Order: sequence, then structure tokens, then C-alpha cells
Amino acid sequence: MAIAVEKILTKDIIGPARYLGNELGSVHKPWEMAQVRWVLTYPEIYEVGASNLGHIILYNILNAQPRQLCDRAYLPAPDLAKKLRETQTPLFAVENRRSLTDFDILGFSLSYELGATNILEMLDLAGIPLTWKERQDTERGREGEGESIKPLTFPLIFAGGQTATSNPEPYADFFDFIALGDGEELLPEIGLVLEEGKLGGLSREALLLDLAQIPGVYVPQFYDMAADGSVHPNRPDVPKRILRRVATPIPAYSIGLVPYVETVHDRLTIEIRRGCTRGCRFCQPGMLTRPARDVEPEKVVEAIEKGMRATGHNEFSLLSLSCSDYLALPAVGMEIKNRLKNENITLSLPSQRVDRFDTNIANILGGTRQGGLTFAPEAGTQRMRDIVNKGLTNEELLRGVKTAFEQGWDKIKLYFMIGLPGETDVDVLGIAETVRWLQQECRAHKRRPLNFNLTISNFTPKPHTPFQWHSVSTTEFQRKQALLRAEFRRMRGVKVNFTDVRISAMEDFIGRGDR
Repeated sequence: MAIAVEKILTKDIIGPARYLGNELGSVHKPWEMAQVRWVLTYPEIYEVGASNLGHIILYNILNAQPRQLCDRAYLPAPDLAKKLRETQTPLFAVENRRSLTDFDILGFSLSYELGATNILEMLDLAGIPLTWKERQDTERGREGEGESIKPLTFPLIFAGGQTATSNPEPYADFFDFIALGDGEELLPEIGLVLEEGKLGGLSREALLLDLAQIPGVYVPQFYDMAADGSVHPNRPDVPKRILRRVATPIPAYSIGLVPYVETVHDRLTIEIRRGCTRGCRFCQPGMLTRPARDVEPEKVVEAIEKGMRATGHNEFSLLSLSCSDYLALPAVGMEIKNRLKNENITLSLPSQRVDRFDTNIANILGGTRQGGLTFAPEAGTQRMRDIVNKGLTNEELLRGVKTAFEQGWDKIKLYFMIGLPGETDVDVLGIAETVRWLQQECRAHKRRPLNFNLTISNFTPKPHTPFQWHSVSTTEFQRKQALLRAEFRRMRGVKVNFTDVRISAMEDFIGRGDR
């Protein structure tokens, strides 16, 4: 069903441009010519979802497939969600402006635990039953009544992403299938099976059985959970174990959209490395994205130059779990610096290893308009950094911060955690002592002050990490936050942000949960 978007985007709707689609870089394919019609969504409001790199990469890859069409949908803000319900208008995809029920398959990126509630909200707004059983029973009921219907009354609903891969069981009731691991090669394979299934007129269950044969596809209804938490097939014709898919990043597909509105990451982002070899014991992405895979430097440079000129962005970011571990970073940085030296651009790097930050990296960043700088010591004492296998000494931390300070940065962001296994109050207070020490050491050589912006999060154990069974306490989190607040009140030039302990508790409850 086509949606008259202009009739619901009235003047009382804030930021209507976020629902228009058709941005520069969007892909338009004829609806009638497509055999399989996808909708991909990052289940947040447009300003967040349109910034997600994985969402854009898969959108571009699927639209590059013959006979396949991919559109996008986002979580509407509360004002539009209210209007959709009042007018009984279903949630729509932004480019074709059709109800989500008109599509064959609807995919959600699940990258953090609490994002699942947004997915349920989107399904409800689209008029799609929330559970796979309700959707399947609806189709069986209509077939039993002799009603002439298409093979799929509702789209196939699936999830992918880090959180879905790490532990799909808490979400098993809601999805027809879950894509485990990297999707660059997996999703096109799913599209081919879906195309064949549509042409053959397969039922929903038969189609899911075919999909279950694809490595990386987990169909929860074909598996039961035992009392000990293990998962076993409930029929003989599905795999006993499902492999996580692994793919090498393809930077050419990263050149994405130029939104009409400002987004949270309003820049070009190019992935240079996937995976990490460091082995920090708390880090789920580092465990789930092995082995580490580097993108060829020539492809990175080509994608950056092409992307900057195609999009008009004046900022780009290199994405990796640890950009400073990308051995070709200095060469890539210098090449981009030379090619775009007159463009007044900014290069930003996500949180990086402070022990690998040196004058080479500083020169790369300093050769463009200077952006922010973020390091993640994680713990305030050497003992705790050793426990979590951070592999960082106080001397390395000081050397990296000093290098940044001497190269012109006067504000640095630091990430720490509290509640780690084996932590004492001495370790907690060590966070404040470390920051104070860094300020003092840097002030000894320069008259200008060094300011820090700290984010102190609550450690939540993640599946598939060495600390996955560690217990945590919201009461202890609150007490330790109070200790640090008292310390930081006495310090100047330090801004501190703490994570809400209630959010951490819910993330832990869901992340390590089951069906």
C-alpha cells in the first residue's frame, strides 16, 4: 500500500525531512522489476540510523544485486508515531513510501541490547505481529479458510548485528531467523533463496527450512532450549551448529547517503580493519570479530577520495576497533593528506590505543583540520589493566597523552570502567589519581592546561568473553560512582559522565538471558 506521506507530515511534526528519503546517494530501482524487496533498518530515529555504517553498506550491496530492491525504514519520533496510530497509517519505507507489509523481508540491525524495544515498536506501528508464531499462525489460518493469499502475508523478519550474533536467545520469539556474523556475503545468499522460494510458491515454514541450510542463518523455531541452556535441533533436517559468517570489509560500499538533516555522525566513514588481536577480556567485539582483517591501503585511499568528492563532506573517519593497529595507517594518512591538502578537511579516529599514538599519527591528524582525540585506558591502576589484559603501562599512557598535548591537543577524551572483576576501592580511586597525575605531568612542561572529558561506564559482562559469568551489583556501581564524584569535585579541567546504573542492569539482564 502506497502511503501519502505529505498528508501525515503536517506542520506539527518536528523534523519532517527525516522521513522523506531520496537523499543524495540513495538508490532507486523499479518496484515492479524486483523479484525480492527488502527493507533494512537501524532501529533508531533517522539521525542515528542514517549514520550507521553497517546499515548503509548492506543497503548498497543488496541494491547491487540483480532482481533485488532494498529500501530503508527508521524509528519514527514520538510525534509521528502518535499520528500514525491516530490515523491508522502503517509505518512506511522512506524511498518507495510503501507500508512495510508490502515487502518480502524486513531486517533489523541489533547492535545493543535495549535496541530490541525499538524493534517491537516498529513492528507494532507496521501492523506486523510481534512473534514468529503469530505471523505463522495467521498465514496457516488464512490458508485453512481457503483464502487466496500471497505465499507471505507478512515479511520475513530477521535480525543481525553484534548483539544478535553474541546471544540470539532473548530475541528468539520475535524473529523468523537471525543472521549470525558479517552480512556482506550472507544477505545476497539469503536473497537468492528467497527469490527461488517465491517463484516456487513456498509456505513460510518451507521457505525458512531452505534458509536454515545457509551457513550463518539461525531459525529459532527449529531449535529448542534444554534446561542447562544448551540449544538443540527439534527436527533432523537442520544443522546442529550454525557457523558465524566472516567477511572482509569492502570500502567501496561505504560511500553512503548525504542526509537532508544533520545526523549524529555527519561525515564519511570508511572501515579500515575488522577484528582485533589484543584480547581484552571484557571486549565482546574483539572476541566475536576474529580473525582480524585489514583492508588493502589502496582501496581505503580510493574510497576516501571518491567518497569525499561524491558527498561533499568536510570530515571523514577511519573505523576500526583499534585504528592505530592498522599498520598502513601512516601511509594512508599521508596519501590522503597529499591528495586533499587544499580541501580543508577533518580526519577523526575513534577510540584508539594510547600506546600506539605517536608523532606519525599526530602528524596525520594535524595535517587536516584538527578533530577530537579519544583514548581508552579502561582502568585506573596497573593491576586492573593487567587483570583485563589491556596491555597498557602507566609509562605508555603518559607518553601517548604527552605526545597529544605537545602536538596541540588541549582536550582529550578518556574511557574508563568500574565494576571489573577483582576491583577494589583503591582501583576505583585510581581513576581520579591517574587523571590528576596526567594533568600534573603535562603542566610541568607547558603553561596551558590540559583538560579531560571522561566517560566512566559500568562494566556489564558480555557473552563469549572470559568475564561472561562475573556477577555485578547496581548498589556497588552507585557506591563507586559516589566515590569518584567526590574526588572529581576537587579537580579542575575535568568533565565526567557516568552511565546510568539502571540501564547497565537492563543490558546485563537481557544480554546474558535466554528464551
